[in-house]
Amino acid sequence: MAPRIKVEDTLPSGERVSISIEGADISEEKVAYLLRTLREMRMASALEVEKEEASGDATLKERIWRVIVENFGDGTWFSLRDLYNVAVKRIPGLKITTVSTYVSRLVSEGMLIKKGAKPNTRYRVRSVLAEL
Repeated sequence: MAPRIKVEDTLPSGERVSISIEGADISEEKVAYLLRTLREMRMASALEVEKEEASGDATLKERIWRVIVENFGDGTWFSLRDLYNVAVKRIPGLKITTVSTYVSRLVSEGMLIKKGAKPNTRYRVRSVLAEL
């Protein structure tokens, strides 16, 4: 069986990246190239997030999404109450019903995965995988 190297990371914007290289001829240079590429993706994603935050033009939905990605973007399951407790610190005056509305929209748009039924409903960020 040929050697295989797999690198996974979550970008600051919330996307999850998985890069793998497989074959009998894996060189140190190829692995270094993949790691440099991943580092560049992280830097570009971080700059994009900073630019959005600096503009102050983010909609409430974007601000809630940013809270979700920053706190639960690693694939952690969370409840509406978990999200509300974190989000209310960054978005003053936020109501739990508002959080519920936007989470429902994010689920219908395919950005979040939902499991369970009330009152034990949990949500998770749908990860984006780039398999090379």
